[in-house]
Amino acid sequence: MKVVTEYLPPYQIKLEDGSLGGYSTDVITELFKITGDIPDIHILPWARAYGTARREPNVLIYSISHTSARDPLFHWIGPLKYERFYFWALKSKITKEYESLHAIKSMLIASVNENNTEQYLIDNGFKNIYKVIKGEQSLLMLEKQRIDIILSNELTLALQSQNIDYDFSTLTKLQEAKGLQNNLSIAFGFNTDPKVIERFQTAYTELVTSGKLVEIKHKWSIKDEN
Repeated sequence: MKVVTEYLPPYQIKLEDGSLGGYSTDVITELFKITGDIPDIHILPWARAYGTARREPNVLIYSISHTSARDPLFHWIGPLKYERFYFWALKSKITKEYESLHAIKSMLIASVNENNTEQYLIDNGFKNIYKVIKGEQSLLMLEKQRIDIILSNELTLALQSQNIDYDFSTLTKLQEAKGLQNNLSIAFGFNTDPKVIERFQTAYTELVTSGKLVEIKHKWSIKDEN
């Protein structure tokens, strides 16, 4: 069965032997053990992974944010982690508090193409959006002051910083992105066989009730943010 994803620490990471690991990948591995299917995993830039799951039948995608806009576009198997998102800037460049969304709309910001953060920015009237392929590019642009702010989940941003030897302590939260709280999830494209959906939803329920999902969360020190 075709599976699409991206590198996104700590959910999907490249291990020392070149294989794919991470918290979400471990969950997917256990899910497929229960269903008996064999995963054919493709690691792609997020926009390609998202587009593939939208176009092709019977394609599983993870880890994908379950937003209200995406809800009718996919069949949702189950959540991986609840996330909160924040606007971030360089501490050295912030001289006042930014308490409203309106106060930062004119700032330059980068977002991963087809990411849930990009849709949030568009929906909330941000105009100066630079599209990037992966989150680390946003950090590098911020460091070089090519943009003013970024929008990210704290855990992901901290690990992306670590991956490129970026000093995470130079960043500060401006404000929470209200309305962007959601579950990072597992889903199938809309044109998927209902029997496949039922099989995987049943398997996910087994993962939860058996305690295996909690066990994997503990292994990776994953904590929900609600």
